[in-house]
Amino acid sequence: MTDRTDDTTDQATADAPAGSLEEDLIGMAGARPREDQAAYVDASDIDSRGELTDTEVYEGELEAGPSESGAEGSGSGNLEALTELELRSGETGDAYVAAEEGLTYVPPIDPPVVPSDDDQGIEVASGFGTSSLDEPYDGDHASSGLSAESDLAERVRDALRADASTSRYADQVVIGTRGGLVVLRGMVDDIDDGDDLAAVANYVEGVIEVRDELDVRALE
Repeated sequence: MTDRTDDTTDQATADAPAGSLEEDLIGMAGARPREDQAAYVDASDIDSRGELTDTEVYEGELEAGPSESGAEGSGSGNLEALTELELRSGETGDAYVAAEEGLTYVPPIDPPVVPSDDDQGIEVASGFGTSSLDEPYDGDHASSGLSAESDLAERVRDALRADASTSRYADQVVIGTRGGLVVLRGMVDDIDDGDDLAAVANYVEGVIEVRDELDVRALE
C-alpha cells in the first residue's frame, strides 16, 4: 500500500520556490531588503504648535506671535516657542477646551514637594523637571554637600526626594549602605510604596542591589 500523504508532502516540497525558507527566516528576524528601507517623511508627520481653537478665541485667548519681519517671522522658525509651550498640535492644557474641541488634554505637571516649616507647609523638593530621571544621581549632580550619611546614601535620598511617588518618604526611611548594597528600612502605607522606593533607589549611580526591609502599615 502506498502512503499518499508522504507523496503529497514530497511533491509540495519539490514545488516550493528556491530560497523561500531563507526569505521567511529573514522576514521573521525583522530584516528588510535594502530597496524597502527608504523612508519618506511627509510635512504632516512633523509636529507643529497648532493654532488657537474657536473655544479659546471665545474665552478671550490672544495669539501674540513674532513680528512679520526678520528670520523669526517665518513659521518654520518657531522651534524655541514650541519647546517653551510643550504642547503640540492637537493638545491643550485646558480641560474645557479639550472637551469642547476633542483635543488631547495634557494636565499641568506639579513638582514633587516635601513638608516644610514655611507658612505654605510645603516646599518644592527638586524643581520642575518633567521626570526625576532627567539627570543621573552621581557625585556631579549632588543637591548639596555631604551630610552625616555616606555619599551613596545621600544620593539615594536625593533620588527619593526628586521623585513624586517617593518624595514624602524621602526624609522618613532609613537608608543603609555597604558597598553597592542599599538597605531600606522604615514604615510605608502599602506594598506599592515600597516597590516605588526600591525602584527609584536602584536607579542611582553606584547601586548594585536594593534590599527592601520596609514595614507595610496596611499589613500590621
